[in-house]
Amino acid sequence: MQYTCFRPVLNRSITIPFVLLACLTWCPEKAGPQSRDDIKVQIANATALREKGVFREARSIYESILPALRAQGSSSDLGEALIGLGQIANAEGRYETAVALAHESAGVFHELGDKNGEARARNDAGFAYMNAGNYPEAARDLDVALGLGSQSGVAKTPVFILNNLGSVYYYQAKYSEAFTAYDAALQRVGQYAAEPWAPYWRQHTLLNLATLYQRIGNDQRALGLYEQIEQSPETLTPDYLGHLYANLGVLYRHLGDPQKALEAYRKAQRSYALEHDVDGELSVLKNTGIVLALNLGRLPDALATFSKARDLAIKSRNRREAMQAQLYRAETLYRMGRVAQAKSPFETALSEATGLGTVEEQWKSLYGLGKIAEAEAEPAIAEAKYREAISKIESVRSKIQLSVLKSDFLADKRDVYDAIIRLLLRGNDVPDAFEYMERSRARVFQDRFYSERGPVASMSLDSIKERIDPSTALVEFWIAPETIAAVWITKESQGVAQRHVPFSEMEILNRMIAGLPESLGEDWQAGLEKLNAFMPGDIVPLSDARYTHILIVPDGPLSLLPFELLSPGSAQPLVESHDVSYLPSAVLLLRNPGSRSAQIQPPWRQQLIAFGDPVAVAQKGDLLASSESEEKGMLPGSAAEIGQIERMVAGRSSIFTGLPDRKESFFEVVHSRPALLHISTHAVADMDNPERSRLLFSPNRPGEPNTYLFLKELYDLDLRGVSLATLSACDTEKGKLVPGEGIQAFSRALLAAGSRSALTTLWRVPDRPTAEFMEQFYFFLLKQHKPKAEALRLAKLEFLHSGTLRHPRYWAAYVLNGDGDMPVPRFLSWPELLLPLPVLVLVALLLLRLCKRKSTGDVSSLMPKAGHKLQPRAL
Repeated sequence: MQYTCFRPVLNRSITIPFVLLACLTWCPEKAGPQSRDDIKVQIANATALREKGVFREARSIYESILPALRAQGSSSDLGEALIGLGQIANAEGRYETAVALAHESAGVFHELGDKNGEARARNDAGFAYMNAGNYPEAARDLDVALGLGSQSGVAKTPVFILNNLGSVYYYQAKYSEAFTAYDAALQRVGQYAAEPWAPYWRQHTLLNLATLYQRIGNDQRALGLYEQIEQSPETLTPDYLGHLYANLGVLYRHLGDPQKALEAYRKAQRSYALEHDVDGELSVLKNTGIVLALNLGRLPDALATFSKARDLAIKSRNRREAMQAQLYRAETLYRMGRVAQAKSPFETALSEATGLGTVEEQWKSLYGLGKIAEAEAEPAIAEAKYREAISKIESVRSKIQLSVLKSDFLADKRDVYDAIIRLLLRGNDVPDAFEYMERSRARVFQDRFYSERGPVASMSLDSIKERIDPSTALVEFWIAPETIAAVWITKESQGVAQRHVPFSEMEILNRMIAGLPESLGEDWQAGLEKLNAFMPGDIVPLSDARYTHILIVPDGPLSLLPFELLSPGSAQPLVESHDVSYLPSAVLLLRNPGSRSAQIQPPWRQQLIAFGDPVAVAQKGDLLASSESEEKGMLPGSAAEIGQIERMVAGRSSIFTGLPDRKESFFEVVHSRPALLHISTHAVADMDNPERSRLLFSPNRPGEPNTYLFLKELYDLDLRGVSLATLSACDTEKGKLVPGEGIQAFSRALLAAGSRSALTTLWRVPDRPTAEFMEQFYFFLLKQHKPKAEALRLAKLEFLHSGTLRHPRYWAAYVLNGDGDMPVPRFLSWPELLLPLPVLVLVALLLLRLCKRKSTGDVSSLMPKAGHKLQPRAL
């Protein structure tokens, strides 16, 4: 089992007290072949064995008495035996069996009218669903369990159910809901502080809350809770203490205190040793070695730590951990400059990983061997190793996961692609270089795209040419240490442009982009000239007026650069002659273009759903209080902005502003697939953890704190049918830069959820200019029916050519991702739809009159008279 930090503590129901209670309250009517007292003794023995982890013997006892119990009908003993068997199945990973047994037990307790027993059984079913990753079903069972537990009169039962329910929300990144569940459990513990079970469950719930705070970046509150838990460690078992100190180690490392991180890891290691949890020990040893190597530069100590981890893994016969420790040893030797000595450990790790069938370690080992070949001036061998490593990566592409800590030390997959792209560009192999550039980016996005559409051929230069029209050009960037390259493709031709950018200049470029728009200064034209100087100078389509529509696939920090500002080969910025839209990957060009017939819709269809003007409250219970600085003031222009847009639509609209701007309302209506989805609110783009990026909504109920829609929740929406999703908020195109994925921004989530395009912002724009810009944009989009990218360009030109708002800080932040060359569907208004009705009535009356005349034979007035010719009527 691989240990994972940042996990909430998951709780099974505690069954021994309930079994004892059943023994005291049950009164036998008569004994069978096996007396009821004997059965109770066996259940108690089996339960004790199960609690010790002796599952085989416990299961044997439960199964031996189960037929007789079932034959006797519903009883508390039957319910307890089913619960015990279900928990064993859960612990062994047989989740379907665990759910079935828990549901059977719940049925037994329901017949007996035992709400507490039914609640515990439902809790176990929810727990099994959670372990299987079926979170919706888990939440349903746990909600039922919570209702039953609250009615049971047993104070402790709702506490562990609330903790499990919070964990279900945690794993779905529904952090506001997780906080509410954990906090409710803590409040309930406080109400029963005198009960003997309360101290344990208080610590337990605090540990879950601290883990949640740590995940969402509220490090100080997490640290305060961990320190509070440490003051009473006697209430926690050694394995929970191990989790506590392991999480503290990660937290201290994040806070820049590697010495405290090492101290916490040592405590975690001692706790795991007491519990004989070898997997926990090995994980902490590996994390310790990484801190020694990366944070303290103590590579020899790191090597010794990894060697110790390998010895422990071999001793415990854990072949996987032994292989991983060998891989860490090889990487450490390579970083120490002992390249020749690193080769053998990499080869050993590769052999062991191949024997185990673990693909992740295979590609890492191959990449290490490729680096060694390149260092030894053997480029052909290096390229072969890199290609083999990438083949391994893509064989199980969507299944490979790297923890943040380990990806800091061992290569991320993007590093392998960069290595081969560099070699291919050196050899001027542009088609293969482009293919690997495309395969190296937005992997999670691409995996989701391909999984929904089945097998699709890889993107190539020729396939791009087939999918773009003569007025469109694709420009795909690749950024690496000291290199910026761009492959450009048009219908007729292609090319590559490269620029060597020394490390010091790359740092200047990164600072300029990160500092936009302030880094431009008031003389923004001069600032743009500095930015232009960093770009490759021969990207042909950017200076050719024939290509009016430019598709940009950015890379790295270039994802935060509005290319409309650049002026390649011209004194005018690109926005004057080209509209620009952005793609996380060229794979989006494989999407069906959409039916032209669907571009006209009747007025009764849903055209607009808008949320905005949230009620922002400052409250102690706010999940994110005291984290990073976050503006939560009123947005006076938000409601007016949405009102202006609503007046321009012809179809149905649903508007939620002020108090109705609730997260729960959002989830209720967003699946109606409107053509336009518009959200005007406060947004926070987290630059350290994309899962913490969020949108603010009004409280669900008065007196409660604000709720947040987190980035991961957007990925889980179904936005197919949405033509344009607009986030009228600050920094919604910002986020953490993840190697091989790109900027983890809101637009990526909206496109992955199915929206055809997304309009987001690169930096903060004041409230009033935002409202004015949106009014201009939607006017060109809805009233003049311009394509989305063209409507955005025209709105930007209105600002650029204005007097007071011409500085790019007011208009260049808005970027369109996804499909930009199509307009949004046009909705007919009721007057447009009804206008032809009188004409149709008149035509019908004339036809009716004609039919009557034909039936009476009186058609003389319709025929020309003799001697006259019909003449064309002069216009």
